[in-house]
Amino acid sequence: MTNETKVVRVIPMFMLVFISSATMLNVFNIISPQLVIDFGIEPLTVSLLSMIAMLMMGVASVVYSTLSDYISIKKLMLFGIALLNIGALLAFIFTGISFYLLLVAVALMIFGGTCGSGLMIITVTKYISEKEHSKYYGYNTACVSISQAIGILLGGFFATYIGWRYVFFIPMVSLVAVRAITKYLPDEQSNSKGKLDVLGLSLLTLFTLFISLYFNFSNPYLLLASFLLLILFFWYISKANNAFINIQFFRNRNFVLMILLVAISFGLQSAYSFLFPFLAQSIYNVTLDKVSMIILPSYICAAITGLNGGKLVEKIGSYKTLLISLGFGIFSLIFAALFMDKGILLLGIAACLFSSSFALLYPPFMKLVIATLDLHQIGVGIGFFNLMTSIGPSVLIVLTGKMMETPTLQIGFLGANTAYSVFFNILIIFAVLLLVVIGILLVIKKDLYKGEISNELKNVEN
Repeated sequence: MTNETKVVRVIPMFMLVFISSATMLNVFNIISPQLVIDFGIEPLTVSLLSMIAMLMMGVASVVYSTLSDYISIKKLMLFGIALLNIGALLAFIFTGISFYLLLVAVALMIFGGTCGSGLMIITVTKYISEKEHSKYYGYNTACVSISQAIGILLGGFFATYIGWRYVFFIPMVSLVAVRAITKYLPDEQSNSKGKLDVLGLSLLTLFTLFISLYFNFSNPYLLLASFLLLILFFWYISKANNAFINIQFFRNRNFVLMILLVAISFGLQSAYSFLFPFLAQSIYNVTLDKVSMIILPSYICAAITGLNGGKLVEKIGSYKTLLISLGFGIFSLIFAALFMDKGILLLGIAACLFSSSFALLYPPFMKLVIATLDLHQIGVGIGFFNLMTSIGPSVLIVLTGKMMETPTLQIGFLGANTAYSVFFNILIIFAVLLLVVIGILLVIKKDLYKGEISNELKNVEN
């Protein structure tokens, strides 16, 4: 049996680990209102759970992809599965002790579980013939949609009927994958000696953590520490030869702008998912399993839209696809703000519109980011792009929790103060942020077009 045949057999196990871990990200959003009650804490503090999970996922993706250059994927997968389950068991134990100990356990759990998503594409690229790659890249997208649907369903079901603390048994399904990974995945490793940029990743991770904690606790020392860490990060990558990203990337204006737009856009997508259960419960006083059923169709719509997103990019181009996606995102947010109290059906329609519009984001953003880079920079650029799709949500989720507690946002339009005023205001802020993103894209339109055409010519030549 060839290595390719063996790997084809084991890919479903990668997908199982991927789904069992990614499911928890959506579970956290659904159970957040119950955590506020059970731990006696504010929504802002609860937002740290989703923030830490997203941040760990981004960092772990870079770590696993870097280590795979000189440590066998089999060893990394087994390590990741072990850490995923140890973290899940600790999380279950800590649910009855301390919210902050729970955060630590969740960080370990998500860091371990990211091996499934972080290493699946690398494994496919390394062992499976190129003509089959597109099929498996599609499986990767399918895993995201499946985990979203499972996460909201199981999160609502457990929180309502069993107890939310038992959701931490979900990742233990990944143990089923151990036998197949041990049996079929090649235990190959490179003879080259690589080096993981621990310091660079740590500085960027700590900056994100401290700025998020500042929004939580409003301590000026945390803000000062954040700025110092950011300065140290830029100083380090300008001096270190083995930094995971070079300072030259940040001298590229279009790359920096696109990366910031990526962070804002993907951050708003996760912030909306975090906000939705609070919104639905506050206005309609429904149980969390009902919230799951309201939002479930939106993920189905997103999956269908996402599967056809590539065709739209090929037909009208990345730039136009991105503008259409963001435009519909603004429309869906305004629709939700205006009609969220007019019936659960309209709230569900708003969620479907939002999720469908954002399902188109990834392919055009990826192509446009690549278009800002030289050919030799693309690998590192993609890695940083993926990292920002986690850092952006980490910060925006915490900011959303902060806005939910801000007194001035409790005042509704024309001074009216209703139960849903804060949600109306937050949704309008989200829409304004997307409008800013569109404005910046319009300003750098010519540069993006030139870069995209230039990149296509490079691909033809190679």
